[in-house]
Amino acid sequence: MKKVELLFDTIRSPYDIAHIIQIANAIDCVIYTAGKNSIPFNLPKIQSKVKSWNITEKITEIHYETFEEAIADLKSKGKYLIGTSGNTNKIFYDLNLPESQDIVVVFGTETSGLTDVKQAMLDTTVKLPMDKSKVDFLTLPVAVSAIAYELYRRYNF
Repeated sequence: MKKVELLFDTIRSPYDIAHIIQIANAIDCVIYTAGKNSIPFNLPKIQSKVKSWNITEKITEIHYETFEEAIADLKSKGKYLIGTSGNTNKIFYDLNLPESQDIVVVFGTETSGLTDVKQAMLDTTVKLPMDKSKVDFLTLPVAVSAIAYELYRRYNF
């Protein structure tokens, strides 16, 4: 059974973090964060929201000081890194995933996503399909939910 792993570049929204913790608990997910401006997951505001949802399991947040440090470490551990971006033609659901490597899905900042430079550091970049005439973007918790649950389904059912 493969674990779903997620990396967030400079995550700063307590609301988004609380939702990500809920998702991570539901699918036994490993979470990595990167960036000196990321807020820690153990802030009281975040923890009280999570507790209000009856989530009692602690999520381990593995933090890296820089995005580059996170990428280098995860690649050295043999992880396959998938970035997310609305500016690619590759659809997530069409992606052929390696069977022999663990997968880490990489999400950019809540406001600007992954830069082109950061996308180039990854093994591939994908997007979720959507009707662009109705929706310009997906919020971070929505994108995380769709991708994390699909990977969980693929590897565990």
